[in-house]
Order: sequence, then C-alpha cells, then structure tokens
Amino acid sequence: MGPIRVGFFYGAIAVVIAVFSQFFFLFLDPVETTDWVLAALTDFLPLAALAAYIMLAFLAALRARPTYLESGVPYRSFLLRDAALAAALVGALAGLANVLSTAVQAIFLADEIRAFAADAAPRIAAYVNEVRQDLSDPPPPTSAEQIQRLLQPPEIRDLAQSVGNAAIGTMILGALGAFVGLLRGLAKRNSDDDGASSERTARN
Repeated sequence: MGPIRVGFFYGAIAVVIAVFSQFFFLFLDPVETTDWVLAALTDFLPLAALAAYIMLAFLAALRARPTYLESGVPYRSFLLRDAALAAALVGALAGLANVLSTAVQAIFLADEIRAFAADAAPRIAAYVNEVRQDLSDPPPPTSAEQIQRLLQPPEIRDLAQSVGNAAIGTMILGALGAFVGLLRGLAKRNSDDDGASSERTARN
C-alpha cells in the first residue's frame, strides 16, 4: 500500500486507542470496577497507548510501498521518504485525537471527570497502599487526595501543551519511520547486490 493509505489505516487504529485512553472513565463504574483495574487504567493506560502508537508507526513504516518513482533516484530513497511519511501520519492522527480529546474533556466533561476521580481515588489509594506493604523497600504511602489531584480534568490552557506534545510525537514517529525505511533500503540494496553477484557467477 502507498504511504498515505497505510498511514491512514494504522492512524485510524491509533485514533481509537487515543479515544479509549482519554475517555475510559465513561465506560467504567468506579464503585463496581475492581481496585486493581482502576489503578492499572489510571497509571499504565497512557504508557500503553504510547507504546501502541510506536508499534503502529513501526508497522506503517514497514508496510509502506513507494507508489511514485522517478528515474535516476534510488529506490531506497523513496522507501525512506514514504516510510517516514506513513509513520508521521500515524503520529499526526494520534496527536490530533489527543488534542481534540483534551478540548472535549476541558469544555464538556470536566464535571464527569471530577466525579469519577472522587469515587475512584479512595479505592485506588487503598489498593496502592495494600500492594506497598508487600514490598521490601516500600515507597511513601499514597493518599486519596493525591490520587484525586492526579485525576483532575485538563483545563483550556493545557491545549497548548497537548498541541506541542502532538507535534513532538509526530516528529519522533516520523524519524522512527525514516529509520525503518533506511533499514529497508539497505536490506534491499544488499539483496540486489547478492542477486547481481549470483547472476554473474552463473554466467561465468
């Protein structure tokens, strides 16, 4: 597939992941949900989403195929360009989804997030402190107030940081895609060299 098509395909998956990671609280009852599930979602879901974006960008760069070639330009150059484009598109779509999600949370869902935080924070703190007791070198205890502060909704001014993070993420994933494209180009060149050597040997 071409870089635009493959980028949109994996970018759409990244958008779904971004939306779930930002709005998971709408699908959970903080009173009925198991303590460890609440703690895992609030603590590790952002990291899991970030890892998913990286994996999706890698897959996009791996599957991108140049669709427009120019005579005299090495094929590996097009691989590098299109792999970077596909991966950057994944980052751009994920970043846009996160920016829009931040805006929606700040403007429309702030009360719902505060209510979720008020109900979930005591249970998360109790679970974290219970696990803490089993550690040989436990960290300081966590209070429900600390957890609740961490779960507060974003504000309008946080949009600037969200836009900056989206731009940085797009550049990083684009660089990852370029690296993957470079490796693919080198592998293809080595394969072509081996094929040419085998052909010369067969002729001799």
